[in-house]
Amino acid sequence: MDKITAGIDCGSAACKGVLIRNQEIAAMCVKPTGWSPKETARTVLEDLMDQAKVSREEIRVVATGYGRVGIDFADKTVTEITCHGSGAEYLFPGVRTVIDIGGQDSKVMSVENGKVVSFQMNDKCAAGTGRFLEMSAHRLGIDLSDFSSLLKPGKCCSLSSMCAVFADSEIISLLAAGKSREEIAGGIVQSMVARVMALAARIEIEPAVVLTGGLADLEGLKTALEQHLKHPVHASSLSRFAGAIGAALKG
Repeated sequence: MDKITAGIDCGSAACKGVLIRNQEIAAMCVKPTGWSPKETARTVLEDLMDQAKVSREEIRVVATGYGRVGIDFADKTVTEITCHGSGAEYLFPGVRTVIDIGGQDSKVMSVENGKVVSFQMNDKCAAGTGRFLEMSAHRLGIDLSDFSSLLKPGKCCSLSSMCAVFADSEIISLLAAGKSREEIAGGIVQSMVARVMALAARIEIEPAVVLTGGLADLEGLKTALEQHLKHPVHASSLSRFAGAIGAALKG
């Protein structure tokens, strides 16, 4: 009999779902979390079941992410730290360090055989998170999806503020001073990397290094991390689903 599990990673910005059948990904879905994590998670689960053509009775559902406590239809809940470790190992076997940049926090995890042995987390300030990048993109007059197009080699200016609120004011000042959007975008990424490096300094960074979370497909961010860490940073189109994959594997 097939073993079918669904992992739902409900974050502050996006709710990701993955359905795994016999250790193979059979369906994936992502939707904006919106005002109700519970209802969005239910919609994600229904989408997964439609794709895989299975019923609720056939699957075990595991929830993770900040919204997991409200997903009362889940059979099990697991912390996102644990899930990102397992999900990263599934995507990149042998991973030793996981950098997860989510909507409202960022984490650096030391991993052995898919198990997180230590971690550092920034959840007190928006700087260095997806929310900070979203705010900055809005200030630059672009959609978040267009942010990558502004990142150009050698185009960068310094942002001294490590606080998201003050950085927003600094961006306004830089625009008024005639700095280009490309230079400011480069500075924003470097500021985010500085936050990550502050976390990374507290644990031992070992290769292979894997980037997960919603910003994993931001090529300029990955490149900047590689320059500072002195290690290749691995990511794929599935990296944003690492938490959901890990949750499904816990089923």
